[in-house]
Amino acid sequence: MSSEKFETLDEDVQGLFEVLQRKCTGRLEQCFGEEKKQIIADVERGIDEARQAIFEMEAEARAAPGSFRMEMMGRVRKHQDTASKLALLIKSSKQAEMSLASSRGAMFENHSVGYNQNRGIDNTLQATVRQGTAVLERTSQSLHRTTQVALESEEIGTGVIQELSQQREVLVRTRDRLTVTDAELGRSRRILRSMSRVALTNKLVLIGIILLEICILAGLVYYKFFS
Repeated sequence: MSSEKFETLDEDVQGLFEVLQRKCTGRLEQCFGEEKKQIIADVERGIDEARQAIFEMEAEARAAPGSFRMEMMGRVRKHQDTASKLALLIKSSKQAEMSLASSRGAMFENHSVGYNQNRGIDNTLQATVRQGTAVLERTSQSLHRTTQVALESEEIGTGVIQELSQQREVLVRTRDRLTVTDAELGRSRRILRSMSRVALTNKLVLIGIILLEICILAGLVYYKFFS
């Protein structure tokens, strides 16, 4: 079974992720400006805390017995995936915020220049606003597509890592079984050598007995017929 420290860290990480996910899916989408920046900073600090706890969980899992290690490592990888997805979501939000601010700045700058040059050119101002809005929409769509591609790539990479980890566990168990088998073969060889020595000793003793009996028989024949 897993250690008490591992279970405590697991509960802490799950609770922290629930809080961070509520911030990302709720407040982050409904706020702007400084409030949004503050929420992003809070989530980033939470992700750092979660990753530190996950690192300690991984150390506990690697020190656990082999029969429990795979299940514990599976929970560690699940938390690592969640942390990576949250980090990617925050990164996308920051990029979108910076792009939005840049587009708004460019739009307002163009508007200010046009206004100062000629206050009566309403059509030019409207075209500038529409152009800025179109740029902002294209930027948002591009960021959305980029985020989708990044998430899909992360899922593929996570699957590959999990498969490699499972193969590593299989190889480790195979190596352990081969080590045990080699030790058993070594003991078997020692037993066979011992049995060979015993058999050789028995043969020599039997030969000696036979020779002794022959000598005794020859002595009796000599004593009976020649003495």
